[in-house]
Amino acid sequence: MAHLDQLPAITTVAGIAEPHQSTVASIQRAARLGLFSAAEAELMINRIRALATMDTAEVLTVSPNRTDT
Repeated sequence: MAHLDQLPAITTVAGIAEPHQSTVASIQRAARLGLFSAAEAELMINRIRALATMDTAEVLTVSPNRTDT
């Protein structure tokens, strides 16, 4: 059995608006299932947090499909 990276207990919904908390919970579940690593999950959660607070320094300048935003 492969060793799965565990998300730190600190990775919570703190600082994330209520409408986005279900997305974060889904990301955490997917990471526990091994669909992606804990580091990738934390990166996605941090991006959601940055988008929710409009912290443009933390938000991607290029969209995932490689088109400029």
